[in-house]
Amino acid sequence: MDTIVIKKSELIEQIREDFKLWEEMSPDIDEGYFDEEDVQSYLNFLIERHHAEWIVIDDTQEGGDV
Repeated sequence: MDTIVIKKSELIEQIREDFKLWEEMSPDIDEGYFDEEDVQSYLNFLIERHHAEWIVIDDTQEGGDV
């Protein structure tokens, strides 16, 4: 299996866009339901889930778990 290199900032932006789409597409989810804590939690989940396939480059200057 090939390793994928991903920038942390791009992954965060994709998660935000996906959450926004879910809010818009689902009548059961209010606008603004997902916050930055949800973004970070899902980011950490994805990184853990795909740790064998992904190399995540932290380009956010935030430091953290990655």
